[in-house]
Amino acid sequence: MAESNQHYELVRLLMTEYQKLLPKDKWVLIQSDSFSSSSISPKFSGGYRPDVYYEFEDLMIVGEAKTSKDIESSHSLQQYESFLRSCSLFKGRAIFLLAVPFAECVVANNIVKQISKKFQGVYEIKILKGYV
Repeated sequence: MAESNQHYELVRLLMTEYQKLLPKDKWVLIQSDSFSSSSISPKFSGGYRPDVYYEFEDLMIVGEAKTSKDIESSHSLQQYESFLRSCSLFKGRAIFLLAVPFAECVVANNIVKQISKKFQGVYEIKILKGYV
């Protein structure tokens, strides 16, 4: 369950982005423990579970929401590593979405870009700006 209103709104932003990226008939395959869905997101290496997840055929989308106080925590850094590692290894199109408050976009982008250098591969990273 979402731990704060800010986190909840950021997960909503992720869900909106998923709905833009996917055809409507695939929305039922979106997994999240923060929103009603048929199942929760799977665990990644380290036991981390993304806020929102989709995988079908040759597309995987990993979505994580971070509040202002949590973007740079050691737990979050480990999550980013786990999720980016999985994206780099995925055979197909992989997208990592990170939803953060607008004021934290530059910090979040710098952190994720730095971590992504460890995990070479073809995948997309998108920082979503929340106005919460």
